[in-house]
Amino acid sequence: MLEDPVVVSVWATIKAPREAIWPYLVDWENLGRWMAEARDFKVTSNQREGVGVTAEATVTIAGIRTKDRVRITRWEPPEVLEIQHVGWVSGSGLIRCVRSTSGTLVEWTEILHPPWGFIGALGLRMVKPVMHRIFDRDLGLLKQIVESESAAWPVQ
Repeated sequence: MLEDPVVVSVWATIKAPREAIWPYLVDWENLGRWMAEARDFKVTSNQREGVGVTAEATVTIAGIRTKDRVRITRWEPPEVLEIQHVGWVSGSGLIRCVRSTSGTLVEWTEILHPPWGFIGALGLRMVKPVMHRIFDRDLGLLKQIVESESAAWPVQ
């Protein structure tokens, strides 16, 4: 049904331990290094770590630019980071870092609720394949950065 949220899930195996990946997930002002569709990241709360951190960024997907405001709802380093989107597109994002034999499996799921009723729901569903490609590319960038900068970390 069009009223149902849009779910986008991607994953990548990164040849590094979770402890090497976590800092890249929470380096707020530098998230644009691997989230290529976003820029102008800034923390808007006094705290920078843990549940309750708020932040925002400018995100452009399929030619649509918006200010994405988020709040951290789950913080379990180095395994789980969950955010709530509190902008005009609402929903949640969950990143899990799971140990694997070849490093860390990073799973990223976005559950998005469209704005504007039927029109927004239709539009978000049409953009879902683009979002999937973008988020998949993002994890590929994260993988490249972590593996090149964390070469000294032994995989556990």
